[in-house]
Amino acid sequence: MSLIVKIKKQLDNFMLSVDMELTDEVVSVIGMSGSGKSMTLKCIAGIETPDSGFISLNGRVLYDSKKRINLHPGKRRVGYLFQDYALFPTMTVMENICIAMGQRNEEKVKGWLKRYGLEGMAYTYPNHLSGGQRQRVAMLRMLAANPECILLDEPFSALDEHVKRSMESELMEMLTDFHNPVVFVSHNRDEVYRLAERIGSMESGVLSTVRDKKDFFMRPMSVEQALLVGCNNISEVKWQDKHHLLAVEWDSVFEVTDEQLEQTAMSMDGISHIGVFPQDIIISAGKTKTALAYADKNIIRIKDYKIIEELKSWEILCKLNNDSIIYASLPRHTEANMLSKNINDELYIKNFYLLG
Repeated sequence: MSLIVKIKKQLDNFMLSVDMELTDEVVSVIGMSGSGKSMTLKCIAGIETPDSGFISLNGRVLYDSKKRINLHPGKRRVGYLFQDYALFPTMTVMENICIAMGQRNEEKVKGWLKRYGLEGMAYTYPNHLSGGQRQRVAMLRMLAANPECILLDEPFSALDEHVKRSMESELMEMLTDFHNPVVFVSHNRDEVYRLAERIGSMESGVLSTVRDKKDFFMRPMSVEQALLVGCNNISEVKWQDKHHLLAVEWDSVFEVTDEQLEQTAMSMDGISHIGVFPQDIIISAGKTKTALAYADKNIIRIKDYKIIEELKSWEILCKLNNDSIIYASLPRHTEANMLSKNINDELYIKNFYLLG
């Protein structure tokens, strides 16, 4: 089972450019709003037409600009779960699902409804269902059409926070026996990490290389990828030599190892920024000077700081001598009074990422 997408489409602000292949797996496309994620799904489904390229599903050509092939959406066998679920408002739950099946099989539908907590709602209209119930119905309607590929467009965005996690579990249960490609679009990194096997980022219409999710989160390759995975300390760099660079915004020199350069798979000319996760900053060292403890390597000096209490952590806003801000974090169990007494005027960066 495979989905191959190699398309281009000119949009208002950029050229959409997608090149990806997936098998019977869940692949996520993560990106900022307006980056081209939903448009990619619409092109795969046949709702929108690319300017050029090729799309095939399990060996069937869905779109080929050179051969002028462009299958109607109804013939593609692609299931699409919209953000608003797109249930027919004048049809009951039973009718919504049966129309996707192409036949009326009430016994089968009632069995599905019972399995997914919708028993007794077969003749209910969508406007009388909760958000979670509408999503279950939309999923069942999509699966009832026996698709060869599923496209999920921000499936949890309309749900309350306390409902999202249970719906994630139900969605994955529904997909347990679906051994076909699934493309999951989201801007929520937590959802993406839990649900996807591989991830690619959409940056101004260009889809990055799709990578293993752990590699994607632990080794961002660009500024936008870094921001998407929570690495919100970013600085432009100037190289001093092969093993030293200046983080311009922080006015600090960092030592770069050969191993770090090899892992980036980029030349020095292609590395324009440095990224640091808040949790990779050591912000206190008791009475011991950080510079002495760490041989004066990868040090950022600060003149002031502010401690902010978050739900699960302490966020430390550190102001540098040039008034730039860098964010650090500590686990929530750290005592606030001890924290404020132990912060020195130097931060040690224990890990950082080279970004293109």
